[in-house]
Amino acid sequence: MIQAIILGIVQGLTEFLPISSTAHLILIPWLLGWQDPGLAFDVVLHLGTLTGIIAFFWRDFYRMFCGMVFRSKNTIHAHNVDGKIGWYIVIGTVPAGLAGMLFKDRIETVLRAPSIIALTLILFALLLWWAEERGRKKRDLAQMNILDTIIIGFAQALALIPGVSRSGITITAGLFRDLERATAARFAFLLSTPIILAGGLLSFLDVYKIGFSQGMLWPSFGGFIASAVSGFLAIKYLVIFLSRQKVNVFVYYRILLGIFILAGY
Repeated sequence: MIQAIILGIVQGLTEFLPISSTAHLILIPWLLGWQDPGLAFDVVLHLGTLTGIIAFFWRDFYRMFCGMVFRSKNTIHAHNVDGKIGWYIVIGTVPAGLAGMLFKDRIETVLRAPSIIALTLILFALLLWWAEERGRKKRDLAQMNILDTIIIGFAQALALIPGVSRSGITITAGLFRDLERATAARFAFLLSTPIILAGGLLSFLDVYKIGFSQGMLWPSFGGFIASAVSGFLAIKYLVIFLSRQKVNVFVYYRILLGIFILAGY
């Protein structure tokens, strides 16, 4: 149960902080000598983060749905921002969805070595720092356009590589497109929701085929709660933080973690 709660907290925090949840969920058991809890537990943790993001953004999703369905003729116009962003999320999800179907299994078997994760942590940290320095950070959601969506959507597809970070690479792309930090983070979180949902459903089908261990029932419940609560808090305070501060603290953390892994590998 203690391991499950720790991994749930790690999943919830790192899914939304730009430091790579996949990397941390691989590295923490590796560093502490824990056994792999299995696919079913991984699915539960992702459902926890999905619960956290829906709980935080449920009003946004409701407004986007209404804007897309009940004002569909005006969704491309600026005065229907909610509907426009809803359609942008649909469009931006396509690249990552296709990449997941084509390359996910290959990436998860070939690129999960700690040394490779360390290198991607460092490389994409430097890219995030460059985006912070280069971006003008002056545009909000109402000013987003279809090109922003396509670029950020293709960036999200790179998050299949362990160590990249889904939120990290999409925030990076948003900063390169001159979005405000908090706006880039907010759109990154909204854009991640369909992918997390789809990934969870596909993995759930695999779990259904192999069965669920009864001994993991209560630890999985603890991990789910920890993941949902920590994910909700991570979203809330990261948006506040990025409205006031640069992303450099995450850049430094990623570089130090990467160096630590390389030194101990």
